[in-house]
Amino acid sequence: MLRAAARDSAIYGASSLLARGLVLLLLPFYTRVLTTEEYGLVDLATVFSHLVLLTVALEISQGVARLFHDSADREGQVAYASTALWFSIGAYGVFALLGLALAPAVAELVFESRDRVDLARIVVASAALFGLFNLVLNNLRWRLQPIAFAAGSLTFALVSIAVTVALVLGAQIGVAGVLLGQLVGSAAGLILCWVVSRDLYAARFDTARLREMLAFSLPLVPSNIGVFVTLYIDRVAIKELMTIDDVGLFGLGFRIASIVSLVLAGQLAITPLVYARYRERDAPAGIARAFRYFAGFAIVIAVVLGVFAPEIVTLISAAEYAGAAAVVPLLAPALLLSGAYVFAPGLAIAKRSGLQATIAIAGAVLNTVLNFLLIPRLGIVGAGTATLISAIVVFGAYMAVSQRLYPVPHGWVRLGVAAAFASGVLAVGVLVELPAAAGVLLKLGLLVMTLAVVVWLRLIDPADLRRVSRRAGRLAQR
Repeated sequence: MLRAAARDSAIYGASSLLARGLVLLLLPFYTRVLTTEEYGLVDLATVFSHLVLLTVALEISQGVARLFHDSADREGQVAYASTALWFSIGAYGVFALLGLALAPAVAELVFESRDRVDLARIVVASAALFGLFNLVLNNLRWRLQPIAFAAGSLTFALVSIAVTVALVLGAQIGVAGVLLGQLVGSAAGLILCWVVSRDLYAARFDTARLREMLAFSLPLVPSNIGVFVTLYIDRVAIKELMTIDDVGLFGLGFRIASIVSLVLAGQLAITPLVYARYRERDAPAGIARAFRYFAGFAIVIAVVLGVFAPEIVTLISAAEYAGAAAVVPLLAPALLLSGAYVFAPGLAIAKRSGLQATIAIAGAVLNTVLNFLLIPRLGIVGAGTATLISAIVVFGAYMAVSQRLYPVPHGWVRLGVAAAFASGVLAVGVLVELPAAAGVLLKLGLLVMTLAVVVWLRLIDPADLRRVSRRAGRLAQR
């Protein structure tokens, strides 16, 4: 499993690196052409779109993911994929019609002003198209087609960026240009993914298979709403307790912290491989080894982002965004933990989606309470702290339950030592203030020590990296 995961992860990682790298390159553009309030509006639109993605189609994509490989014949796989597609077209179509008809109410809900009704219409249409794109794109993952998945992801990113830059700079329509860029990018990605996987779809709607998929996915809706709240209630709480400008600052910090998603690209390969091979005898050991590497790279990147956050913010943004640096050391590890659930696959394998929902909802309640307690006292740092604490609790609960259902031999002692050391390094890097040159030298020293500890604990084995590098080189020459 590890070899297949490494191969697919390299493809997912390369495409994610390019796609997300291009998006991150837009941050200096956004922070110089958009005010903190406008950036806050973009962030609130993103939150709304993610909520639509998790609810409208009842997470049927997860039903496809779980059942696709349980069907031994191609006809059954086509039936699952086609039924999910037609169901999603109907669900998102109804959502779009209602959203457009109720655009003033959507504007009030998302943007706190009925004067922004045009933005509301764009975000409704964009969210619906993105939902369909996400379904067809992820079906390429369940089909174990990482190259096609990469092409779809890159198409979405490149088209979105090109249209956004053209509309924001050329037409000078600000936030609307950003949202229209995402709408057109979703349409382009959807078309490409449909073309490369059209043999997977047919004019077929199987009600029995729909019930089977929804039996698995429906309990995941409250579960994923819980995850959504855990990740995004901070923006809602900041909007209610502070200002949309503060949402913009937090949003920039969140996007800088999301650079850790480059490490999470590997987990795109893990989930379909686990579903396809979890019955194999060596699968648990392969998952444990993959998690060890994930943890090693994640710790290093989280330390880099956390200690160098002020320099990164200064480099990419205007002075009014300086406050965003304070939340990066909190959000980077929180985002890593929120994506690490794939290494605790027991609940999904056992089809215990109801228990997943219970854990996620409990985490959401905890995060909500912490946000409303801490934001009045600590501002956006309170929001970041609440997100980190809840991410730790939710990941710990997922892992504890998963280990009972599907034991994986994780090396908890060295993982714990590495996490504790990284926490100490982040604390020193954030709290110790030195003159510019001395401060940079201290941070570089902390990074070197972190790398040394990660290698010493063998979270990252240099010998394995050399073998992977040689294999990648041979593949590149073919």
